[in-house]
Amino acid sequence: LDMAFQFLIHGFPSYFHNNYIDTTQFIMKLQKKQLNHFFEYLIYGLSDEKENKYNCKNCAELLGKLSMKWNEKQLDDAFNPLKDIFNKDDDPTYIEALEAITVKLPGKQFDNAFNYFISRLNCEEIDTCDKYADLLLKIAQRLDEKQMNIALNYFMDKLNDKKEYQKIRIKCIQSLKEIANKCNEQQLNEICNSSMDIFNRGTDTAEVRRGCAELLGTIAANLNERHFDDAFKCLKNGLKDSDYFVRYSCVQSLVTLSKKLNDKQLDIIFQCLVDGFQNINGYHCYLLEGIVMKLNETQIDSVFTYFLNGLKGSEWNRTLYAECIGYLSMKLNKKQLDDIFEYLNGLKNENECLRALCKESLETISTKLNDRQLDKVFSSFIHGLKDTNERDLGSCAQSLGVISEKLNEKQLENAINTLIDGLKDKDDYGRESCAESLGVISTNLTDKQLEGVFNALPKEQEFNYFEISTKWNEKQSERVLNALIFVSKHSINTNNDKYKDESLVNLLQLISTKLNDKQLYLL
Repeated sequence: LDMAFQFLIHGFPSYFHNNYIDTTQFIMKLQKKQLNHFFEYLIYGLSDEKENKYNCKNCAELLGKLSMKWNEKQLDDAFNPLKDIFNKDDDPTYIEALEAITVKLPGKQFDNAFNYFISRLNCEEIDTCDKYADLLLKIAQRLDEKQMNIALNYFMDKLNDKKEYQKIRIKCIQSLKEIANKCNEQQLNEICNSSMDIFNRGTDTAEVRRGCAELLGTIAANLNERHFDDAFKCLKNGLKDSDYFVRYSCVQSLVTLSKKLNDKQLDIIFQCLVDGFQNINGYHCYLLEGIVMKLNETQIDSVFTYFLNGLKGSEWNRTLYAECIGYLSMKLNKKQLDDIFEYLNGLKNENECLRALCKESLETISTKLNDRQLDKVFSSFIHGLKDTNERDLGSCAQSLGVISEKLNEKQLENAINTLIDGLKDKDDYGRESCAESLGVISTNLTDKQLEGVFNALPKEQEFNYFEISTKWNEKQSERVLNALIFVSKHSINTNNDKYKDESLVNLLQLISTKLNDKQLYLL
């Protein structure tokens, strides 16, 4: 081993810089003397100005990967040159190596490193502050209570300073979110009070207000009852903010809080939800989706009736109300579903509304539909596939795959032909979705239908078609295998098309991992 090591390090130093060779396992087996020699080699490669940048990065990477093998002095010797390089170059390799070395430093050395990182946060260069803030977050789990207080005070001071660069203030918000799980109750309360003060005064930029709303959502679950209620009221008031993205962040945070809301708070949020739909102020759909499972039967009935009446209104808002009814699907009874289809029947944009109804909850709704209603939904997806609006092509193709097992023979034949036509569409996502959906429904097809699918499948869509094979059970895999064998025996290759034969081989290869020994023998 010693001879092999000496030979490699002196004769082939590039061996240790090769991305295609994992040398760490070899190095881990080195004896102490050999390891010390190798450490010196890495430090030299890190510090030598003549060493090219690529090799320098690899030396840094190996220093980090092997950090558990270095003694205290070696860790300190590695930290200093890495720190100096990091000041000049913010390549991710150096921050990862510096992190790995820093968290292994003993108490006093770690404290010195921490204080150095904090001092760099006061640099006038924004990018330098930014990268050292990132580094502090990476070592946050190692910080003791005193160090946490120092870091928190820095981030809070910068956040509260209206004269500070916005980028730095946003970075402080992100940093506080990252280290919140290390904070005690008093620290969380201070973060909460500061965030609410900034948010409520309304004079800061929308981006800062948005960040504070998200920060409140991050810490709220761990706040005491009084501060939780204060944060709830602050976020609730934020639903009236003039900026759409601030309102959206408030909604996200309120949804996070919803698991901890009491009945009174939930009633308040429900009223905000109703107000949001009446004013169409941009947050209502997201809020409904987030809290629907917390609503009681009376509340569900109330909003359902409101949405149902909305379907009679302007064509502009019908799809919005249909989509919102879809969010309620888990809690709707048969009569309510019947009412929806009755209201939609004959509307000018009936197909669009039906697709919106099923957009987020097709699997749930499809289990509750009768044959007539399922046919209506099916027809809306076929219409969407044939429509020139490319936005709906992919989603309609995927939806047909979801309900394929519920389709009758006539519907299945219609779906196959329409999806095959979709394979020629100019939209990449649409073609891929059609291929994937054909893969889903293939287990329900006859040999003749499968032959038509295989012959129509473009080579570039084979992977998308058979990607679904990982979800096939043994019976379904055997079903498709038999069909492929049938096609290979009965399909006449009149033009001696080499690609056609290769395509069949490729298709068999794609599903081979799902076959048993007997099936593999047939191949």
